[in-house]
Amino acid sequence: MKRNDFIKYLQQEYICDIDYPWEKYPDYVVIRRRDNQKWFAGIFTITGHKVGLDTNEPMDIVNLKCEPDLIPNLIHENGIYPAYHMNKQHWISVDIEGYEDIEKLKMLVDMSYRLVGYK
Repeated sequence: MKRNDFIKYLQQEYICDIDYPWEKYPDYVVIRRRDNQKWFAGIFTITGHKVGLDTNEPMDIVNLKCEPDLIPNLIHENGIYPAYHMNKQHWISVDIEGYEDIEKLKMLVDMSYRLVGYK
């Protein structure tokens, strides 16, 4: 899935606000739940070495909140990594274009949206 298609999907499926909070990083996008303004997805263009890959090629990733018990298994899948610039016990990073299981990606987004909701 391409970055812009992914953002459109989020806007269509979730009651959310799109935010570009960092002037220094104009391509970094935060997607917040409208009801509590907590972010359930962060989209960043980074180089692969920032998620432990042996490459400096740019990639678009999405950070998603995740059930901590699932993270150890998920990060062994191709295209899922320990979270970039977030708490690695509660967040994962997914290569938007490189992760091939679109239905699982959608499930992970659903989980993130739910986890950051009101308790």
